[in-house]
Amino acid sequence: MIFIITIIHFLTISSCWSAIVSIENSQNLPQAIIIGVKKCGTRALLKFLSTHPAIAASSNEIHFFDSFTNFQQGLQWYRTQMPIIQSSQSLTIEKTPSYFINKYAPLRIARSLPNVKLLIIFRDPITRAISDYVQLKSRHKFYPRFDDWISFSNFTQWTPIKIGCYATYLHRWFKYFPLNQMHFVDGENLIRHPWEELEYVQKFLNLSIRIHQDDFYFNSNKYGFPCLRQTNGCLGSNKGRQHPVIENRTREILKDYYSKCNIHLKRIAKIDFSWI
Repeated sequence: MIFIITIIHFLTISSCWSAIVSIENSQNLPQAIIIGVKKCGTRALLKFLSTHPAIAASSNEIHFFDSFTNFQQGLQWYRTQMPIIQSSQSLTIEKTPSYFINKYAPLRIARSLPNVKLLIIFRDPITRAISDYVQLKSRHKFYPRFDDWISFSNFTQWTPIKIGCYATYLHRWFKYFPLNQMHFVDGENLIRHPWEELEYVQKFLNLSIRIHQDDFYFNSNKYGFPCLRQTNGCLGSNKGRQHPVIENRTREILKDYYSKCNIHLKRIAKIDFSWI
């Protein structure tokens, strides 16, 4: 009898331990997604958030909701792309900036993860366009100057320019998600005062405030971009590239083009960032 009770006790402990291990070593569907915007600071936001002890952050862009091939593989495949959570982690997050401009992503996410929280970063669209241009230029041996692109009569159809009219794309998301499931991050302030934007994000995600001003320093070798006070705390070498100086005429053309877009964005997103 004692032997049987001992065996039962052992099996009970083993079962409980297995349950704990399975919970700690599981992969969860994300409760939050950084859906964009490209070249607005999505990588920095994810890197900074990943230091929070409650967050399990995906290291790769999954491209589940904007890829027909990946989406066909189903939610179980998507789950396997998520990080394995540790005992202290309660929230899984992934980042794929191209979701924001993809016409299929809003409905797909709404049907698959109706309660997910969406993080969206906006920055001055002129700065965003120049950053996009710098990345494109780095992939080509010969590439027109930024000012030359803007001199074309149809420059507004150039992708780096189109993306900056954020309200056009945001309307698609409002068809499927209420405003209280979205949080808008000021990409310009994320560079100047990252701890402020991260405090807003942590509150939006219902997390304790664990990321503070003391966790950052500004790297002069990265054109003053913020870095974390930890090993490999700065963004990669392809981040923080130097931007070309653009002509005043080019800047005025873009300011005029984006003025209506920014006013529209301010109204529908209910934000009042300094650059709008």
